[in-house]
Amino acid sequence: MFAQNFKLLRFIMSAGLVGFVGLGAVACSKPSAVNPVDAERVRKIDTTVEQIRKAYTGKDPSVFQSLFMPLESLRKMEAAIRQDFAFYDQISLDFTIDRVMVEGPDVAVYFHWQGQWKAPDEEQPLRERGHAVFRMVGHQTLTLSGVDGDAPFGMSARRIPVERPGGR
Repeated sequence: MFAQNFKLLRFIMSAGLVGFVGLGAVACSKPSAVNPVDAERVRKIDTTVEQIRKAYTGKDPSVFQSLFMPLESLRKMEAAIRQDFAFYDQISLDFTIDRVMVEGPDVAVYFHWQGQWKAPDEEQPLRERGHAVFRMVGHQTLTLSGVDGDAPFGMSARRIPVERPGGR
C-alpha cells in the first residue's frame, strides 16, 4: 500500500512540477512590445549624430547651419570646425554611442570618439580620442543645443606645434 501511495504522490509532484515550469515558460515568453514612436525617435537621434559626423569628415559646413541652434557657444564651435576644415586636408572620425537619455524634447547622447587629422605639411596625422555629450532638442527634427565634455571639433586650435630639429 505504501508503494502504491508513493507512486501516486510522485506522479502528482512530477505533474505539478511540469505544470509549474510550463507556466513559467509561458509567462516569460511574452514578446516585449517596443513602442514604434520610441523606436522611430531613436533612429532619428542616431541619424542626426551620423549626419554631424559625416558633415565634419566630409567638410560640409552647410549641414551644421541646419543642425545647430543659433547659440553663441555653437557659433564658436562652428568657427572652430571651419578652422579644422581649412587646416586639415583629411579628417576621419568615428563615434561610438554609449547611452541616450530622453526627457521630453531633451536628448543627451553620450559617446566615445576617436579620430585622425592630417595636415598637408605633416607626415604623421594627429590622433586623438575622447568622450562627449551631444545635447539636442526636438521631436520630429533634432537640433544640437550644446556639447559637453571633450568635443572632437576644433583640433586645429588644440594642436601643439612641433619643432622639427634642423638637418645636418
